[in-house]
Amino acid sequence: MSNSKFISRSVVLSALVSVLVAVAPAQGLAAVGVSVSKTEKLADLEVVSIKLANVPAGQGVYISQCFKPTLGQRAATGLICNGSVTETGTMIWATTDGQRGSQSATGELVLMMRSSFSKIDANGASKTYDCGVSNCSLFVYRDHRGITDTALDTIVPLKFLPRQTVALAKLGLKRDGASYKAGESVALSASKLISSKGQRVVVTSDETRSICTTTGTTSVTIKFRKAGTCRVTLFADGSSKFDQMIE
Repeated sequence: MSNSKFISRSVVLSALVSVLVAVAPAQGLAAVGVSVSKTEKLADLEVVSIKLANVPAGQGVYISQCFKPTLGQRAATGLICNGSVTETGTMIWATTDGQRGSQSATGELVLMMRSSFSKIDANGASKTYDCGVSNCSLFVYRDHRGITDTALDTIVPLKFLPRQTVALAKLGLKRDGASYKAGESVALSASKLISSKGQRVVVTSDETRSICTTTGTTSVTIKFRKAGTCRVTLFADGSSKFDQMIE
């Protein structure tokens, strides 16, 4: 990851480099029907859609991204999850009876995934939890109106893309920490978008603020549109040995 401070009237490129690892999906014990649009090959800040089934009438559930959760676990017994109900977008409160502030348990829900998250402990110290490839899961459990009821507990394992550090210059980009001016473009040639194992490297961007755009498939052009940080994801098929993507 290349991190640079904001530079006025310029665009700083930040490249997230990952490999895809073929891993058989883990199966969770499901008390509530949970359908997730994507649970594998996840990248940081990726948004997934979630649909629930069989939430009893008059009840509600929380949906959180948690670090190594177990069925029946709660905050009082060591449950560690990203965010809270009061932190918008970090977790979901869904109900079947339209509780004020909740979302409908019968509709489509969306949640942003994080490859790591931080929590403040009882002593006021901040600790970061890294999801790695498979340390995190979606955890569905009863809301505050029945928090000790474990009948609806459901765990959906998540698989994140492992990260690698790649020198941007090897892709034809400026050195780490350099910036581009708004309006500039840079082309990544097909010859550079090949992994060390001969697999094609795919370039995407989940940028939603129109700071930059990516076009092309075999060869890719990154267009820097306005000031800010352009986040680009590179990924390629890999193996469980975590082969280096680009050497």
